[in-house]
Amino acid sequence: MRQFFHELPRSKFVRDTVVLQIGRAGATALSFVALWLTIRLMGVEHYGVWKLTLALVAIWQTLDISGVGQVTSTRLAIAVGKRDEGELRDLLAFYVKVVLAWALLSVIVLFAAGPWLSAQLYDGDTRVGQLAAWFSLTLAADALYTMVIVSLQSRRLMRQLAVLHNLNQLALFVCIVVAMLVQASPESMVVARLVHSYGTMLLAFVIYTRLRAEDGLRFPGLPDIFRRARTVSVRPYWRSGVAMALDKNLGNLFTQGPVALVGALAGETAAGLLGVGIDVIARSSLLTGPVLENVQAVVPQAVGRRDLTGLRRNFRRVLIAMSAAALVFYGALALLAPVVVPLVFGDEAEPAAPVVVILALFGALSAVGGLFGPVYRAFDLVREALAIKVVVMALGLPLGALLVSQAGATGGAWMINFLFLVSIALTAAMLLPVLTGRTKDALQDASP
Repeated sequence: MRQFFHELPRSKFVRDTVVLQIGRAGATALSFVALWLTIRLMGVEHYGVWKLTLALVAIWQTLDISGVGQVTSTRLAIAVGKRDEGELRDLLAFYVKVVLAWALLSVIVLFAAGPWLSAQLYDGDTRVGQLAAWFSLTLAADALYTMVIVSLQSRRLMRQLAVLHNLNQLALFVCIVVAMLVQASPESMVVARLVHSYGTMLLAFVIYTRLRAEDGLRFPGLPDIFRRARTVSVRPYWRSGVAMALDKNLGNLFTQGPVALVGALAGETAAGLLGVGIDVIARSSLLTGPVLENVQAVVPQAVGRRDLTGLRRNFRRVLIAMSAAALVFYGALALLAPVVVPLVFGDEAEPAAPVVVILALFGALSAVGGLFGPVYRAFDLVREALAIKVVVMALGLPLGALLVSQAGATGGAWMINFLFLVSIALTAAMLLPVLTGRTKDALQDASP
């Protein structure tokens, strides 16, 4: 044990995680201030409209079955491990081709059908649909920004990634503050997000261009990527991409689905309370988020190098450490929420305190469960994970509808907990024996 703690600071994984955590400290503080200002000025009911807007866009996004983000992230890290520059170019070109096509389709569909769908869900009110249509204009810029993020993660350039994260959050903070001070409304928030998305996309392009030859591996230039996007075939990546997309989209529905259900059955204020709870948990990920980002790059690289023994050993250590840290962190958050939530967000948000307490379990579960995703994607077990999510969602929807109809926002919070708890437990039961078995097979293949 003493040797373990002595060697801990020498680990690149630990150093990178610490860099990301330090870098996230300022971004997390800005994010909390922006959330506080938004809820204080906008009010819970209008904040509920904003959360329903995001939920409607997220539900539409579940129809994106390309899996472009997951395929690119996983295969890019594997290509880095193999030092395959040709594959790097084709992967990034594939990413650009698919995300721009989907963004264009999203704009067309949401402008055409968003208001109608909103009217069907919310008693004839088209406001959420109109906001969702305008918000869809951010999708292309956000996707191209994410391309730069993925390229940095795949090379484990965590210091540069931390800088970009902080600049991104600073820009978002400024946009939100200006928008809320001018007019505290969901419409102003959409304008703020549009300005932020295209501004940070351009910033990310500058950083990508300056760092594309960093770490001894030369990534393609942006003009090369966009030129190649016109001719690159999507077939080599499509099959695994569909499964990855469905897996991710169902995972997103585990939070956005309950928000939409609460809005439809209990009203905009209840949706706002649930949205406050989800946002508080999401912005409390300073401790866990950097670990998950690091694992996303480390696992595929280890698979690309065929270092399954090291992967299994390090994964077990990270899993144990993350479980203990999540228990302490989110346990403390649950204890403090009844005092802190009304103190920070005002008396109007006081009913959100029980929601935060309940969702502390979701925070701990997602922190631990997030470690499994990179492993089952790298091992091509996405279909098995997807099947688990389908079963869990089928079980959770009728139970969730009953909980929401009886308890409103707190019922939605328990629905989220149920979905994550059962899904993560079944995924662990499926994945961990496979990891052990493949490690043993790799050792046998390596032995003379």
